Amino acid sequence: MPDLFGFDDPAGPPKGSVALALVLHDQTDAAWLLAETNDRRDAKWAPKSKVKRGEGRDENVWTMPAWLASDRGWT
Repeated sequence: MPDLFGFDDPAGPPKGSVALALVLHDQTDAAWLLAETNDRRDAKWAPKSKVKRGEGRDENVWTMPAWLASDRGWT
């Protein structure tokens, strides 16, 4: 079924993963500094090797293992 913008809903994140809307505050070659809000003081580092950034209109959607999101306090 199409979403609000007329696109088909994607299958969702892989099993054992979550997709979260997060704010990017900084990055290094190995990690992104992400938070649920615009407050940088709440941001935590997430390794690029474990996290996938969305593309296009979903660039602020980050897919990661559920254990990592839980560890960072995002779920």
